[in-house]
Amino acid sequence: MKEIIKKTEKFLYMYLNEANERLPIDAKPIPVEEIKYRYEHSLRVANVGIKLAEREGANKRVVTLGCLLHDVGKYDCEKNIDHGRQSAKVARSFLETLNLTKKEIDDICYSIAVHVDGIAGYEYEDIIEAEIVTNADNIDRFSAYRIYQQMAWDYRNGSFPVNQEKDRILKRIERLQNLYDTFHLKTKSGDEWFKENVKFQIQFYKRYLKQLEITIVPGVDES
Repeated sequence: MKEIIKKTEKFLYMYLNEANERLPIDAKPIPVEEIKYRYEHSLRVANVGIKLAEREGANKRVVTLGCLLHDVGKYDCEKNIDHGRQSAKVARSFLETLNLTKKEIDDICYSIAVHVDGIAGYEYEDIIEAEIVTNADNIDRFSAYRIYQQMAWDYRNGSFPVNQEKDRILKRIERLQNLYDTFHLKTKSGDEWFKENVKFQIQFYKRYLKQLEITIVPGVDES
């Protein structure tokens, strides 16, 4: 298993870093930092997936490889919503070079294909491994790292006036609260982890909002 994971990680790294070579000549290059993020995101998703697989009694090999390769073809499609199905196609060609059973390959590819919108593009039995790959992706997307990434992106693209920033953060808190209240992952352990991450983000942005509220010229009562 360790050797298979090592080969998969190397393939993921290579394929993502060659993404610009596959783009049309007139296409906008993919930033190096975006490719770096995609690779590191895939590693985190795989580690989350392993823990979920252990808790849910799922096939750890299928989950680990599905998580590692879930975004491998992200830069090969015109519409982002299609990147799960495209990633499954890219993954299958690679997986067939490994010492895996046909069932394992089919399960991995299905898990990758449906992780964006739940649609594989073909009929296949529902499997818990597919739910876990989707869950692990969502858990990392709402992690502490995503807060850092969002703040770094905001900083690079210019700061906002305080009042405007307060409005943005209020709306972000509202979206996160709605997500916490209405969005549920399909595995018990995945849903608990996801809720914990979203709750942390809400708490962080509420504290950030309090700091914005005192970013004003101080008033002194001299009476």
